[in-house]
Amino acid sequence: MNKQELCDHVAKETNLPKTQIMSVIDSTFESIGSSLKKGQEVRLVGFGTWKRIKRKARPGRNPQTGKAITIKARNVAKFSMGQGLFDLIN
Repeated sequence: MNKQELCDHVAKETNLPKTQIMSVIDSTFESIGSSLKKGQEVRLVGFGTWKRIKRKARPGRNPQTGKAITIKARNVAKFSMGQGLFDLIN
Protein backbone atom coordinates (compact mmCIF):
# COMPACT_ATOMS: atom_id res chain seq x y z
CA MET A 1 0.00 0.00 0.00
CA ASN A 2 1.36 3.42 -0.91
CA LYS A 3 0.40 6.83 0.50
CA GLN A 4 -2.33 7.44 -2.08
CA GLU A 5 -3.90 4.02 -1.47
CA LEU A 6 -3.80 4.71 2.29
CA CYS A 7 -5.54 8.04 1.70
CA ASP A 8 -8.21 6.39 -0.45
CA HIS A 9 -8.83 3.68 2.15
CA VAL A 10 -9.10 6.11 5.08
CA ALA A 11 -11.35 8.45 3.07
CA LYS A 12 -13.66 5.53 2.24
CA GLU A 13 -13.77 4.39 5.89
CA THR A 14 -14.36 7.86 7.37
CA ASN A 15 -16.35 9.59 4.59
CA LEU A 16 -13.99 12.58 4.80
CA PRO A 17 -12.53 14.41 1.77
CA LYS A 18 -9.29 13.01 0.39
CA THR A 19 -7.59 16.43 0.60
CA GLN A 20 -8.24 16.53 4.33
CA ILE A 21 -7.02 12.95 4.79
CA MET A 22 -3.83 13.63 2.79
CA SER A 23 -3.17 16.70 4.96
CA VAL A 24 -3.47 14.59 8.10
CA ILE A 25 -1.20 11.86 6.69
CA ASP A 26 1.45 14.41 5.65
CA SER A 27 1.26 16.12 9.06
CA THR A 28 1.60 12.77 10.85
CA PHE A 29 4.70 11.77 8.87
CA GLU A 30 6.21 15.22 9.32
CA SER A 31 5.66 15.04 13.09
CA ILE A 32 7.25 11.59 13.30
CA GLY A 33 10.24 12.75 11.26
CA SER A 34 10.80 15.93 13.26
CA SER A 35 10.60 14.03 16.55
CA LEU A 36 13.18 11.53 15.32
CA LYS A 37 15.40 14.38 14.14
CA LYS A 38 15.33 15.78 17.70
CA GLY A 39 16.36 12.35 19.03
CA GLN A 40 12.96 11.63 20.54
CA GLU A 41 11.30 8.24 20.47
CA VAL A 42 7.88 7.99 18.78
CA ARG A 43 5.66 5.38 20.43
CA LEU A 44 2.20 4.42 19.19
CA VAL A 45 0.93 1.94 21.77
CA GLY A 46 -0.20 -1.28 20.11
CA PHE A 47 1.35 -0.33 16.76
CA GLY A 48 5.04 0.22 17.31
CA THR A 49 7.97 2.47 18.18
CA TRP A 50 10.38 4.43 16.02
CA LYS A 51 13.82 5.29 17.41
CA ARG A 52 16.78 7.16 15.95
CA ILE A 53 19.95 5.15 16.25
CA LYS A 54 23.52 5.98 15.29
CA ARG A 55 25.01 3.51 12.82
CA LYS A 56 28.81 3.28 13.10
CA ALA A 57 31.15 3.71 10.15
CA ARG A 58 31.93 0.35 8.58
CA PRO A 59 33.94 -1.16 5.73
CA GLY A 60 32.17 -1.92 2.48
CA ARG A 61 32.79 -2.56 -1.22
CA ASN A 62 31.89 -0.64 -4.34
CA PRO A 63 29.69 -3.16 -6.21
CA GLN A 64 30.83 -1.91 -9.63
CA THR A 65 34.58 -1.96 -9.06
CA GLY A 66 34.98 -4.22 -6.03
CA LYS A 67 37.18 -1.55 -4.42
CA ALA A 68 37.13 -1.40 -0.60
CA ILE A 69 35.49 1.76 0.79
CA THR A 70 34.45 3.09 4.18
CA ILE A 71 30.74 3.70 4.65
CA LYS A 72 30.27 6.81 6.83
CA ALA A 73 28.54 6.80 10.20
CA ARG A 74 24.97 8.07 10.05
CA ASN A 75 21.64 8.20 11.84
CA VAL A 76 18.91 5.76 10.84
CA ALA A 77 15.32 5.16 11.99
CA LYS A 78 14.57 1.82 13.59
CA PHE A 79 10.99 0.53 13.92
CA SER A 80 10.00 -2.02 16.54
CA MET A 81 6.61 -3.64 16.13
CA GLY A 82 4.10 -3.35 18.98
CA GLN A 83 2.19 -6.31 20.39
CA GLY A 84 -1.11 -5.25 18.75
CA LEU A 85 0.44 -5.16 15.27
CA PHE A 86 2.28 -8.42 15.93
CA ASP A 87 -0.98 -10.12 16.93
CA LEU A 88 -2.78 -8.68 13.88
CA ILE A 89 -0.33 -10.09 11.33
CA ASN A 90 0.36 -13.43 13.04
